[in-house]
Amino acid sequence: MGVGRRVATWTTLSVALTVTLVLAGAFAASAAGLDPVGQAGGAVLGGAMAMALVPLGKRWAVAPTLERLGDLTRHVEATETSAGHRLGEIDDTEIAPLAQALNRVLDKVQDERDEALREAELMRDVVMGSPNGLLITDTVGRVRRINPSLRAMIDLRGEPEGRRPIEVVPIAEVQGLVDRILDGQTASEVAVVADQKDLLLRPIPLAGGGAAVLFEDITRFKTAERARSDFVANVSHELRTPITSIMGYAETILAESDRLDADVDLMVRTIHRNANRLRDIFEDLLALARVEARSEALVLQNGPILGVLAEAVAPAADRCAQRGQSFELDCPDDLWARFSPEALTTIVANLATNASKYTPEGGNVRIRAFARAGEVVIEVTDDGVGIARAQLHRVFERFFRVDSGRSREVGGTGLGLAIAKHLSLASRAHLEVESELGKGSTFRLVLPGSRGAA
Repeated sequence: MGVGRRVATWTTLSVALTVTLVLAGAFAASAAGLDPVGQAGGAVLGGAMAMALVPLGKRWAVAPTLERLGDLTRHVEATETSAGHRLGEIDDTEIAPLAQALNRVLDKVQDERDEALREAELMRDVVMGSPNGLLITDTVGRVRRINPSLRAMIDLRGEPEGRRPIEVVPIAEVQGLVDRILDGQTASEVAVVADQKDLLLRPIPLAGGGAAVLFEDITRFKTAERARSDFVANVSHELRTPITSIMGYAETILAESDRLDADVDLMVRTIHRNANRLRDIFEDLLALARVEARSEALVLQNGPILGVLAEAVAPAADRCAQRGQSFELDCPDDLWARFSPEALTTIVANLATNASKYTPEGGNVRIRAFARAGEVVIEVTDDGVGIARAQLHRVFERFFRVDSGRSREVGGTGLGLAIAKHLSLASRAHLEVESELGKGSTFRLVLPGSRGAA
């Protein structure tokens, strides 16, 4: 190969290599998260590596080209702090394309940096301006940031950054939520009282590691809820006395029903029946108010549930027998759970009675209990009238009726399922429903399991 061809070949290779090294330096710096100044520095480093080829280039008579490439890298270094972090005009026709390519790289890096800064500013404004408190920790559970709303919401113990939540936040549940998130466990929201405020704590796992806890002040809602519950309880208590008197007088008159005209007898029986219904409503309202006013969860015990279920469903079994319905209780003798006997009895009795009420004569009612993945499930199933899908989310509301006409026929206050729902929450259990209109319903109570054995 002649000297001229070798020089031309080496010149081509040198330019290509230099372009590659300069661009690679810029992109490597960008990938490392450096700002545009650092990224331009990366390009300079790539150019410097190319300059190392100058001595070799001199041997091949290509020194002028490599020297001009060295001038370009020095120009990058000289202009890296200029406005826009771009190269100026390059007159040298040999290296002008390289300068233009480098400018495009720097423009793209600058655009990406500007977008990242805008996103960071937006998130900072949202966090700092939120009316809810926010605590953010790193991957080892140390506090990284607390927003102004949380500082105003509770009294902190000193500056929080770099310390564990339990050291600065006077709410033990916060540390528990953070620990569960960092351990990869499921953490549910928790309601607490701190500094005479009702707070709802919402745990939030962070995608990049670490944890966040959102503090929502629900004092106003809790105060309104307590006022409503107190009002309902007081009114119900006061109305029980006149209702008892009405029932007493009606029963006294009915004791002499053979001496009454037929029309009078019918009216007195109507008075007695509706007075009974009012009494039942007041009793259920008082029961619901007591459950809602409970500030702590129920005390749970470990034990077999068969005996409790048998006692709870006895009235429903008698009702099924009277209506010609089949009734079945299926529960293993050795099935244990953690439960409140009083709450479990009330919940299952209500569900079983409702199943019989809303199932036609000759229908089927089944109560089944079984273990599932560390939990105990109690299902109450019927093949009765069922519930429309659009109404399923309302079945646990106070006074909600699937069919008002039928509800008047079968009786009841419309509060039983609301009481069952609140008791299940107080028992650290949860209540679910599945139903299809015209085909029946399944109510499912899920209790925490127990490892105990009889």
